Amino acid sequence: MAAPTSLLRGARAFARDFPRDLMPQGYLWDVVDYVPLIIDAPLTGRGAWKWGTASAADGDINMGILATYSTGEQALFGTTTGSWYQVDPNPPYNITLRGASYISLQNPTQLKDDVIVPNSGGNTTPHIWRATGGPVPMAAGAGRNAKYATVYKSMLISAGDPSEPSAVRFSVPDQDLASAASYDGRSVEKTTQAVTGLAALRAALLVFHPGSVERIRGSEPAHGQTNSGDLIIEPLFDRVGCKDNKTIALWNDNCIFADEHGVHITDAAVIRNLVSQGSILYYWRNAWSTKTSAQGCTFLDYYIITVRRPTGPITLICDLNKRQWFRFSNLDALCYVASGGSQGMERIWAGIVGTNRLARVSPCFFPLLDGNPVVDDNGVTVLPVFETPWYRLGQEGRKRIRFGYLSYDVRTGPVGRAADLEADGGAPPPAPPEVLAALAPILNVGYIRSPQQSSYTSIGNLPATADYRRYKLPLGQFPYGVAFKVAQTAASTVTRIFDLAVESQPAERSRV
Repeated sequence: MAAPTSLLRGARAFARDFPRDLMPQGYLWDVVDYVPLIIDAPLTGRGAWKWGTASAADGDINMGILATYSTGEQALFGTTTGSWYQVDPNPPYNITLRGASYISLQNPTQLKDDVIVPNSGGNTTPHIWRATGGPVPMAAGAGRNAKYATVYKSMLISAGDPSEPSAVRFSVPDQDLASAASYDGRSVEKTTQAVTGLAALRAALLVFHPGSVERIRGSEPAHGQTNSGDLIIEPLFDRVGCKDNKTIALWNDNCIFADEHGVHITDAAVIRNLVSQGSILYYWRNAWSTKTSAQGCTFLDYYIITVRRPTGPITLICDLNKRQWFRFSNLDALCYVASGGSQGMERIWAGIVGTNRLARVSPCFFPLLDGNPVVDDNGVTVLPVFETPWYRLGQEGRKRIRFGYLSYDVRTGPVGRAADLEADGGAPPPAPPEVLAALAPILNVGYIRSPQQSSYTSIGNLPATADYRRYKLPLGQFPYGVAFKVAQTAASTVTRIFDLAVESQPAERSRV
């Protein structure tokens, strides 16, 4: 009798740039609402996202910053109506209206105790938010009506004024941005195309255009009557660019940004496409082709991006160390805000479309395991699912596949060491197949016989557990290969998948 063959073998990400029957080890065909290899199992279901504001604002939240003022942290967020709120980042997450400001194409940037909010229309100078009071306009001047801003070497860098769309301007260091002294008409660099975004690295300023990127090196712009500075502007990439400023993020002295070609990472010297490296380029192009907006940010060693489309959002997460991708559902984000420089644990917020509220996304990566069902705070139950490659199970030819085996731990009750110890002492043995039908199902296992099939045939429903369990399901098929889909069908307090195996024997290779 053939021994069961384990199939997952450390699978933790999904890929689409391989034939489904020739996928490398470590990849799945799809993986949704699992956080691979970060907690306590090869595949652990994500936690629920939670509301980050106690009540609603007057519009959807679409930009924000955790401002690290010298007097303390403030989480500031703007809405699609132009209202700006201060949100307590700690329970009970109270929200306070601070005043009216601009709708911006980017998240705000901060220079010392000034938070700068550019105007998406480019018809007024950016606003400055300080620790108290309402917004203060930046000093007026030619080319100062910027749509984009960042901070580089103690200077505010601004660009996107409609009167000079290709120009990049530098503020005078150590001057009040609201005063005329912060402006020097000579502190400007002309780029080759209209500017659509800015990002500052340690030794270079990246200037984004719709189809290219330039970099500015040096530390001193032209200023005064005679000083010409030491800045050098030069082309960096001419095949990729960025029009979606909210996808720009920083990680380990690298800049990450997205366009139709993929998600790119650069240290201002070389560029790599994370989508190509993660083998989801085919998937990416289909997702991006109907994009209405895109927004992303980094959290720990992950890059998270939501591509909004008329048919619904797609939220992708890249493990930046492994360059591999997985997906989350029910995360329709209009913006992401990370808590760089926070005095507390690193956090990430998202403005959820149609709710006028913030969500705390960090709990998705670290389930609370508090014994409560995993349900997002908008009432949607988290139901993880994964689909496998199509396995030939040996050389080309038919196989007699008798049984499938799934090893898992999916609970609907208490989670933790105490629950495990109780289960060790009194849990019943695994139920035989004839008993499974009488138990409340929580997982469904299905299979396909051909790699191009999209409709799975169910081979059984499996119940919740009290500890690690392995169940045997009958297949009774004689195909050339097989692929599986394991979908959760009811709420759980934790979902852990350990192994998926099949019991098969090859037939004579001459059998067709």
